[in-house]
Amino acid sequence: MPLSDQDIDHLEAILFDEAWADETLDYFGLHGAVSASVVGPKKVTEEQLLDLTFADASDKLTADHKDHFLRCIAHIETELLQHLHEGTSIRLPHEDEEAFEQCLESWCAGFMEAFFINEKTWFQKDEEIAAELLLPYMALSGLFDHEEFAQIHSNDHLMSQFETIAPEQLTDIYLYYHAN
Repeated sequence: MPLSDQDIDHLEAILFDEAWADETLDYFGLHGAVSASVVGPKKVTEEQLLDLTFADASDKLTADHKDHFLRCIAHIETELLQHLHEGTSIRLPHEDEEAFEQCLESWCAGFMEAFFINEKTWFQKDEEIAAELLLPYMALSGLFDHEEFAQIHSNDHLMSQFETIAPEQLTDIYLYYHAN
């Protein structure tokens, strides 16, 4: 069961506090970061997620805010693991169909930011396969502006395919790193 609207509203009030609002991940980015932590080869610690989300200003959080933030992370992790273990479809959060691409870009950016924390570990098993699994998230994140990504970004059909497979690919990544 996804986070309640009330929990998301409270979380976003914390994320968009004036003390760090320009530098934090939004709810979608945080969900992406938690997703990378769950499916990737090495879990991102709570402290790393706090530092990533609040741009190293997490020490300014009140105890109540930190507690709510950590409860939301645990809830997202539990929900993702439930979907992965049951083999059910994972739905990425978005506000509405009109904002889907913007929400997905934020989600993918958060996913990639969490990836960067343990980047070496992601590539230890097989760099080529890992890169192939990560390509949709890299392309959709908007974080990469290399020439090869310009070619990918200009291919509307490919970008549309990436949007479609992004949720399903989480299962593939999880199985790649966690199945025996």
